[in-house]
Amino acid sequence: MIFPDAELDHVTAEPTRQWCALAGLPAPPLLLKVQKQWDKPVVDLICREMLTAAQLSDKARLLAVMTKESGLWLNAVPVPNLGLLLDDDCLRVSVALRLGGEVCRPHACRCGAQVDRLGHHGLCCKYSAGRQSRHSAINGVVRRALVSASVPAILEPPGLERENGKRPDGMTQVPWMQGKALVWDVTCVDTLCKSNIVGSLSAAGYASGEAEKKKCWKYRHLEGRFLFAPLAFETFGPWGPMTRDLIFTIGNKITERTGEKRASEFLRQRISIDVQRGNAECVLGTHPSARDLGEIFYVLKTKH
Repeated sequence: MIFPDAELDHVTAEPTRQWCALAGLPAPPLLLKVQKQWDKPVVDLICREMLTAAQLSDKARLLAVMTKESGLWLNAVPVPNLGLLLDDDCLRVSVALRLGGEVCRPHACRCGAQVDRLGHHGLCCKYSAGRQSRHSAINGVVRRALVSASVPAILEPPGLERENGKRPDGMTQVPWMQGKALVWDVTCVDTLCKSNIVGSLSAAGYASGEAEKKKCWKYRHLEGRFLFAPLAFETFGPWGPMTRDLIFTIGNKITERTGEKRASEFLRQRISIDVQRGNAECVLGTHPSARDLGEIFYVLKTKH
């Protein structure tokens, strides 16, 4: 569709006609030299048609995966030493969840609930194996990012407990802004669980936005002494607005210190990878545990 010479009108006429029929728009000027400008109207039309035809959870899933944050992990360079490589099972589950494909055969979860072929139950099951590992991984990334920005931070800060004894996930050890230390708490909520599905059908990021509000309310006793920031992510990709702002700010501070202009993007990709890895562990963790052949390998190793 993009030609450098206007003399090729006889060549572009038919492709342009087909583009107009597909996009439902008049012919654009041939001066458009960016392929994205030709692709976007067609892609937007396809997205609208998919949303119109989708039902319930499929519509919520589509809205979620259309957000910018949901596809960050797809752009990450798979470097094992940096924790950016998904193993085969994680990649398979991540792609299937994103596309709405079949993840597993129907079976009974360890909690007793039935798991369908889409495997979504594992993302909200209270016995999910990946929830804690995902939570710890994201907190570790945030703490290391702050340290990279010359802002020392600790996890599980003492002395900030709520009435029930629970405390926030992390705190900077130097002032972050307005002379106050930053305190944060991480959560990853399921986009399609029963308590979020209605809101997720109306707007992408509904679940993470509500989670941020709940976190702010839970830690309201810190107001005035600290700057509290909730970090709320969704299983299908969207981030809460306050989460997005904080991660962007941390990335900018890393750029100021190191000169790496892509620091913010790298940080966002790493968090996205950890969310996907946690999703896969949650889904695969619904299968009954079975004993492996580790003891046989141990015998063989000792005899050797």
